[in-house]
Amino acid sequence: YKYGIADGIKDGYLAPLVSKATSTGFDLGGVARRGGDYIPGALHAACDKDETTKAAVDEIVEMGANRKSWLAFCAGVEHAIHVRDEIRSRGITCETITGDTEPRDRARWLEQYKAGKIRCLTNNSVLTTGFNAPQTDLLAMLRPTLSAGLYVEMAGRGTRTSPGKDNCLV
Repeated sequence: YKYGIADGIKDGYLAPLVSKATSTGFDLGGVARRGGDYIPGALHAACDKDETTKAAVDEIVEMGANRKSWLAFCAGVEHAIHVRDEIRSRGITCETITGDTEPRDRARWLEQYKAGKIRCLTNNSVLTTGFNAPQTDLLAMLRPTLSAGLYVEMAGRGTRTSPGKDNCLV
C-alpha cells in the first residue's frame, strides 16, 4: 500500500507547502561533499556570512509578515545564533535550539513557541525530525542540503495542520 505526502495534502491530513522565489542565495561552489551531502564545517563557512544573513532575514521578515510561527534551519550553531540575533534586531521574538541547549531552556522555548509567545526558532540539525509544532507556517531553509531525505524531514515540519493555517510557506 502506498500513501504519499500529496495524498495526505489532498485528503486534508497535511497542510500544503507553498514556496516563493528568493533573491538571496549561498555560494556553494567550493563546498566539499561527503556521503551524499555537504561537509558540515564547509557548509557552515559558506553560509554564515553577515551580508547573506542580513539579506536572508530581510526576505524572511518581508515574506513572513502575515505568518505566525517561523522555523529556520541553519547551517551551523553559530549560523543559527547569528540568524536569531538578526531576527531579534527586527523586534521579532526568536530563540535558538542546538544540541547544547540546556534541557530546561529547550523545553521552555519549545512550549513558548507552540503557545505563540516566541515567533521564530532557529536551529542546527535539532528540529529536523520528530519535532511537532502544527502551527508552523513558515520554514526558512538556510541550510542547503543534497539529501532528499533530510530536505523532506525539514519540509515535513510545516505540513502539520492547525486551526487557521491554510499552508506553510517554504
